[in-house]
Amino acid sequence: MNQSIGYFSLLQYVPDPSRLEGANIGVLLFAPGFHFLKAMTSGDNRRITRFFGREGHDWLRINSMKKGIVERLDAETPRIRTLSELEKFIAERANQLRITHPRPMKIRDPDKDLRELFEELVEGKVRGNERQGFKAFLRQRFSEAGIDRKLATDIHVKVPTFGLDVAIPYGYQNGRFNLIKPAKFESKEASQAITTACRYAVEGQSLYQHQDPKYGDLKLIVVGQFSAKKANNRNLVEKILKEHQVGLYPFTEIERLIADIRENGKDIVAKA
Repeated sequence: MNQSIGYFSLLQYVPDPSRLEGANIGVLLFAPGFHFLKAMTSGDNRRITRFFGREGHDWLRINSMKKGIVERLDAETPRIRTLSELEKFIAERANQLRITHPRPMKIRDPDKDLRELFEELVEGKVRGNERQGFKAFLRQRFSEAGIDRKLATDIHVKVPTFGLDVAIPYGYQNGRFNLIKPAKFESKEASQAITTACRYAVEGQSLYQHQDPKYGDLKLIVVGQFSAKKANNRNLVEKILKEHQVGLYPFTEIERLIADIRENGKDIVAKA
């Protein structure tokens, strides 16, 4: 297929519109060159319960909103032909289902591109090489969020317990200097996920307990990739890391990390 410019938006459940917190529950893709406008939403509400807990939600209404936005977009496809018309449609939505501002992207195969966006931004799957995929994923999301001034990059610190120097892609200061590091917990066996979590727990606790000469007090933040079919692995990993002063943000909940950086991160001052 020929290449064209299109736009995508996240569909987020926002229980309290006065706050910036939202859980990604779907993706919208608009490709005017292909006369394509479609949304894909999650088939369950696990992301919402992980983000906001199980209590206090009208699940029937949430499921109705997800179904309704998909059907509404199907009906609106003949009438939405430009970016400004899509933006007007989004501006008219004012409930607990938030549609983020459209972001440009290159489109080759709209149906395939929509599936890949859904897998990456809702299910948390990172395409390509793990480390390259992680850095590209975060670079794009941080840049779009406008928080670059609060982030340090290409950080090197020593883990005292191991006596090893480690490279960290991103960090930010909010009282402690937070080191953002990727981790993969996609194993089918819980024992392997626990082994990986224990390694990061030891590393994180060592960093937490020993002040760095350049960055001061440290805290490790793990951005984890989990299998959607192994929800229990996430709970085990989270428990282990929390007990060792290590923060955890699944790829699918990166907006929570962005919100913390935006609200609590300090601007990075370059040294001459």
